[in-house]
Amino acid sequence: HVPTSKTTMAFKFKHGCHQRHHRRSRSAVVRATVLSLLASFPSSNVFAAIPNDVQQHQQQQQQQLQCERLPTSLTYSQDVAPADVSAILRVVVEKINRDVSGVVDVEVAWSGAELHRRVGERIVRCTVTRRLSAAKEEEAPTAAAGAAPTAEEEEEDGNVVTQCFEVPFTIIDVNECTVPRRNSMAHQCPPPSLCVNTLGSYECLCPTDDASAVATSSGRQPPRPRSVSDDVAENPDFVALTSFWERLRSETRNAWEISLGSSSRSSSQSSSSCPNASSTHGCCDSDGHSNEGAACRASFHCPVDPCAPPQAPSSRTARANARDRTSTAACAPDAACRRASSPSHRPNYECECPAGTMGNGKPCPRGGKGRRYEAKVKYDGVTPTEETRRALEGGLICGCVEATVDPCDGFPKCPGKNEVCAISPSNTPHCTCATGYVRDPHYGCVDESPPLLHLRPDPIHGLDPRTGITHLAQGDSYEEHGVDVIDDNAEEYLRSLKIAYSRPLPQGCLMEMGEFHVDYTVATPWTDPPFVSAKRTVVIDNVNECQLKMDSGVGARCPELVAMCDADAGARCRDEIGTYTCLCPEGTEGDGFVPISRLRPDKGGLFVGGMVPNGYRGGTGCRDTRKPVIDLLGPNPKRFRVAKVGGVKGVLKTGSKNEEMTARVEALVEEQRSAYESDIMFMIKATSGAELCATATKPNVRPNDCVHAKDHTYKGTVNLTSRVTLGDPIPKEDSNGVPIPLQWRIPYNVMDDAGNEAMTVWRDLIVEEVDIDDFDRKVGRGMMTSRKEEVDEAVNAALANERTKQRNPNSQGDCLDSCNCDRQKLGSGHTMSLEECNAMCERKRMDVARDKTTCTPSYLEREGGSSNHQIIQEMLAFMEELVGPSAMMLLLLGCTLATMLYILRRIF
Repeated sequence: HVPTSKTTMAFKFKHGCHQRHHRRSRSAVVRATVLSLLASFPSSNVFAAIPNDVQQHQQQQQQQLQCERLPTSLTYSQDVAPADVSAILRVVVEKINRDVSGVVDVEVAWSGAELHRRVGERIVRCTVTRRLSAAKEEEAPTAAAGAAPTAEEEEEDGNVVTQCFEVPFTIIDVNECTVPRRNSMAHQCPPPSLCVNTLGSYECLCPTDDASAVATSSGRQPPRPRSVSDDVAENPDFVALTSFWERLRSETRNAWEISLGSSSRSSSQSSSSCPNASSTHGCCDSDGHSNEGAACRASFHCPVDPCAPPQAPSSRTARANARDRTSTAACAPDAACRRASSPSHRPNYECECPAGTMGNGKPCPRGGKGRRYEAKVKYDGVTPTEETRRALEGGLICGCVEATVDPCDGFPKCPGKNEVCAISPSNTPHCTCATGYVRDPHYGCVDESPPLLHLRPDPIHGLDPRTGITHLAQGDSYEEHGVDVIDDNAEEYLRSLKIAYSRPLPQGCLMEMGEFHVDYTVATPWTDPPFVSAKRTVVIDNVNECQLKMDSGVGARCPELVAMCDADAGARCRDEIGTYTCLCPEGTEGDGFVPISRLRPDKGGLFVGGMVPNGYRGGTGCRDTRKPVIDLLGPNPKRFRVAKVGGVKGVLKTGSKNEEMTARVEALVEEQRSAYESDIMFMIKATSGAELCATATKPNVRPNDCVHAKDHTYKGTVNLTSRVTLGDPIPKEDSNGVPIPLQWRIPYNVMDDAGNEAMTVWRDLIVEEVDIDDFDRKVGRGMMTSRKEEVDEAVNAALANERTKQRNPNSQGDCLDSCNCDRQKLGSGHTMSLEECNAMCERKRMDVARDKTTCTPSYLEREGGSSNHQIIQEMLAFMEELVGPSAMMLLLLGCTLATMLYILRRIF
């Protein structure tokens, strides 16, 4: 690749021999610098792209030096000219060395803009440094040859002189249009385009029509004047100059004489690189041998005349340009080819049959393959029959054939029904009854036998052939499939076919169960009875609305059938014959439906708007009616003990009262009691009510430890403890409505999601004023009482759990008795480590907790005494219920001590 910008390239060539320098440096090696310059006319172009400092230097040298032109020129043809910069420089330097003697170095400045293989003459200016003696020898050629050099000449032999020489460089054009195809310079114009030789390159040109008239589908065109294409086709050595392209631009060409447009797409014609252009001139790169220029010309496509007959070219250029320009039309021998007005038409030609014949004008298939259609015309002898017209439009009649006359085709239509044209023995048309019909004096041509009606089955739901019943289901839609009229002439009666339904059919889905009938009747007034009928019975079966989904199947097609039960409120769908209903769960009320928008109440209070489900009352859903239950935990009543206000008391009793102290004490008591209620409210708010269930034995409690609220719904038991609200203390009253001193009541309330309020539960509050002497005793007694109550609760819970296990032999209480991981029991016979045993026990506990199953206590599974244990446990339970848990424990303890004392006495 050679650079195209006009940038000067400097090249230096140094001779291999050592020369002496000027007088000041004879011992140094001579520096030989060669700068090559390849310049085209005008010579000023050479310096146009050279840097300013180089140009000034060269201009100064050229002004100082007179350039001498070498007498002979370097001449090459375009196909063998030097192909790159290195080759050009090599031949230039060889020319200088051959024609100039004493050369020390050569400078040639070569411009990249003037490339190799450019046709024409160019001057290569070289600045040559040579020995002074050799220059003088050329100036004085008469000097004695071979004479011994004088001392002065030896001194001059070490000096050099710079001279300018012009080397003529000539490249002769090669005709790309006539060279053999194997030549690298051969043109790339695809047929049928013509190759036009230019100086140094070539262009591709679309040919014009022949000078004679051209036949087209619109008629024959008149002869056209001579075109530039004729000059190219007739002259093998033609070279296109500027005047040639000016003449080409002035020509008027039709669509067949310019290249194909970008929209021309077919199997035989492809788009062109220069759409709708007569040539590549001005469109492709001017250098036809560059990659871009060659590709552009190779893609330049001109239309191929489908009707042009093959021609024998009269010259080598014409033969090269006329390659593959053969006719593409395939017409029968007796048909004329008519070219379309534009090559973009599909097809772009027509085969026209001569007058008096008809056909597609194309040759018939060999071997007689395919159906042969007979060409017929109507009774007027000119107009093709309908069958022939369709065959001609479909191109089914090949070649050009003479048509035969059909007397009935085109004959006026017979006035009577079922009458057709017939040809008499004398080959004349007349009207008669069609085949299968007979002439009736009243109805004309009628069918001898009435048609038979067969019900067409439903392709999805089928049809019972014996009963004529089609089974559908709610949600299906009825499609009319009609009947088959079994008769050769049945099409004449389809116009009088009547279809009647026993009830109006809804559009879309069938919502109601039941059945209806479809009656099909064909009128035959000339028969007895004067009609033929058939009957279809359609039965609509029940569909289970509770199983339909809104997004699939019948539910997607008929959303009105999908059950609209209030499932979020626990309503349950129940299918019924032809409808469904919604049932609310226990503990709720309502119709169980969500509102159905398509249903609206009428004046009578009933709902209309389609199928109304059974029990629908406007979609009230299911509302929970069960009230929550609140259970108080902890002490009730809750007692607050305070020291009783009193004066100073001595050990000895006095016989008289201190009135002043008594009054002061009463005032203090009144003041103290007035603050009890506010103190209680403060403690309740500060602890969120936890203080109400706190005891001396359970000082660390939370608000939820004081109360438990639950709501029984259809989903199960819902814990509402976190929603419990605590009211303010209210003074407690007796049965007469009189407030009881130092006693209050605290209300507990809760509401569930349905708005049901629980029955209010009250906790009593009592403030006990204890004398200072009895304070410790009463406080201790209260702690003992609380402890006893906790023990009783624990014992009762344990006994209740044990009773449950006895009643349920699968109780889980002792399921894990055998899971004992005592290290002492894991002897040498066990392969399980203590960690593995603990992990196994944990898995057992998790399984029991997840399955919520119970099992038999291990002590009941032991051998012997099982019935005795059962009797003893029942006796203990009876005694516990009789005397109470605490007394029972004391009784057992006493019995145990008595037994031990009896045994000791017997022993000792």
